[in-house]
Amino acid sequence: MPISGEVYRQIGRSAAGAVSIIAGYDQSRVTIMALTVSSFVTLSYDPPLAMFAIQHNADSYRSMVESKAFGVSVLNAEQADVAERFARKGRDKVASFEFAFGERHGVPLVPAALVQMECLTDQVFLSGDHAIITGLIEGAKLSEGQPLLYYARQFGTFVPLVTGS
Repeated sequence: MPISGEVYRQIGRSAAGAVSIIAGYDQSRVTIMALTVSSFVTLSYDPPLAMFAIQHNADSYRSMVESKAFGVSVLNAEQADVAERFARKGRDKVASFEFAFGERHGVPLVPAALVQMECLTDQVFLSGDHAIITGLIEGAKLSEGQPLLYYARQFGTFVPLVTGS
């Protein structure tokens, strides 16, 4: 018998993850759709693939599942406001936000993010109440800084352990 939804939520809260913004366009290629995720992970080095999960009831679900390309912006420690903005429901969260755009595919990216990646959609897997979307990374820019992390429903940063020698 599967575990309860509450136990699963507790498990999820115990897993720290880097915070990223996934952004793409709706089918008209005019309106930007964006969401905050902590489920973005690298998947394969050869070819360079990454993946993220999106819940079926997310505002941008259909656009992301049907998109041919998407941008991934791994946020830096000073971008918690950006993470909160794109975690909200509703399509107005992109209004007045100044995106940067990828050089290869023109996908929306968050300026000053720790990492900016342009991905071509590779595969979409439907699983439970989410879709898992994999993307071929075709372009990337890296910056110096600390990542924004999400743990136990809070934002934070990485602090190395002090070890005795």
